[in-house]
Amino acid sequence: MTSSDPVRILFVDDEERILRSLSLQFRRQYQVITESNPARVMERLKTEPVDIVVSDQRMPQISGSQLLSQVQHAYPDSLRILLTGYSDLDAAVDALNSGGIFRYLTKPWEQRDMADTLAQAAEIVRHRRRFLGQSPAAAAHTPARARQVCLLLVDEEAETLALSRDICGRLGIQLQAVSTLDGALAKLNEEDVDILLSDIRLGSDDLRPLLMTLAQAHPQLLSIVVTPFQDTQLLLKLINQAQIFRYLPKPIRRGMLERAIKTAVVQVEQAWQQPSAPSLRQAETPRAAEEQSRVSNFMGMLGRLRQRLTA
Repeated sequence: MTSSDPVRILFVDDEERILRSLSLQFRRQYQVITESNPARVMERLKTEPVDIVVSDQRMPQISGSQLLSQVQHAYPDSLRILLTGYSDLDAAVDALNSGGIFRYLTKPWEQRDMADTLAQAAEIVRHRRRFLGQSPAAAAHTPARARQVCLLLVDEEAETLALSRDICGRLGIQLQAVSTLDGALAKLNEEDVDILLSDIRLGSDDLRPLLMTLAQAHPQLLSIVVTPFQDTQLLLKLINQAQIFRYLPKPIRRGMLERAIKTAVVQVEQAWQQPSAPSLRQAETPRAAEEQSRVSNFMGMLGRLRQRLTA
């Protein structure tokens, strides 16, 4: 498939009215496929491959987050978007942690938001096609770099540090740990960090703008958020504007954290094998003026990181 071929999008929703509306809105820009029975999706994908899957959350037989988890497992290069009309934290967490979603949109969605999200996803698809269409030598796998995966822990709790140190030691991962925002900025500028494990608050410091900045400045960096805060709107913003990799509640359960780190390490090592491959991650630009200002400030503070990545 070439970069000029139409991007194929599958919309899944048990309401035919919604599927007709989406098809009418986007069939001129993309090759649109619709499915009202989520139980048929995986079988259809065997013969009708698609680039982007957009699924409703609340459906009979299977939820959207469960469906996107199946799609992610079978077709990891697909981009997955979840739609829901409910402020359901559990669904959002499940969709992120199991389905690796690209975006989370609430119903009723703004037409411009849906159009912009699909445009971003489609550009990623085309960019990846151009990369895969290069000569075999250019797209071939190359040996992984001869260094340990580096995880940066940004947290002030001794329990989190002890647990992270034990897990990283067992997995052979280099651990760097800081308990202040300034310490995090220094490490990110100085070290080759692959995985960020962070709460969203350190004392009075809000780390969300830093996470949003890293999603733009260093999209290959995988951010795992561990926090006691249970807020659906907060999580949606972190998914869409910070492209976080996993979201885990505190107090941390060892098994959940170890699985999240193991999965992140696999993705890091896969990225090392094809260092020039385009990322499937692209953060939505923050919309609030205050957040834009703070992201801009952090961009300046991460100058050495960006110089190193572009060297």
